[in-house]
Amino acid sequence: MPTALKPRKKPLQARSTVTVDAIVEATIRILRRDGWAACTTTRIATLAGVSVGSLYQYFPNRNAIAVEIVRQRTRTYLAAVIAADLSGAATPEEAMDSAIAAFVIEKRKGLDVSLALRDALPEVQGRQAIIEEARRFVPALQAKLGAAGAGTAGSRQLAVAIAAVEGAVWEMLAQDEGAIGRPEAIAALSRVFRAAAGFSPAAAAR
Repeated sequence: MPTALKPRKKPLQARSTVTVDAIVEATIRILRRDGWAACTTTRIATLAGVSVGSLYQYFPNRNAIAVEIVRQRTRTYLAAVIAADLSGAATPEEAMDSAIAAFVIEKRKGLDVSLALRDALPEVQGRQAIIEEARRFVPALQAKLGAAGAGTAGSRQLAVAIAAVEGAVWEMLAQDEGAIGRPEAIAALSRVFRAAAGFSPAAAAR
């Protein structure tokens, strides 16, 4: 990912972490209230209670803050998938449906922020950030799906499958912002995930 989209430095002390968290939270508040166009670094810094200079110590521009939000939210979504209870699934397909349902439930909680960032995602290379974060969860996700009898895709393939689901969510939202709240959306997104991961019932049975 280009340097302009990366944090300048990572917070190593509690005080620095508080500052970064305040910057991210301020950006989210502005996104929810006024949208991406209103997210200037000056306004973010003011709402966060820090100087613009302090903001620039951690983020080179507002796009880098947006990428951090995308990364944090991707981690939240995937942590929900890893924590999902798949024990009641009768088939590998049902297990994947349950995993995708956990993803969608978490996604809907922050949907207003996602929608506010929609126009900025191509500019900040949001898809690449999602794939990079997804790779960190791949081993745990492989173990989770394997334990449910759903087989295991390759690491890169599984990360791409996660990004494919995210892309499908955006396609649904482009048509109808209420789409992912419907039961049929889970089945459709699960099919996208299975296809992108190369999953088939026959392969899982072997």
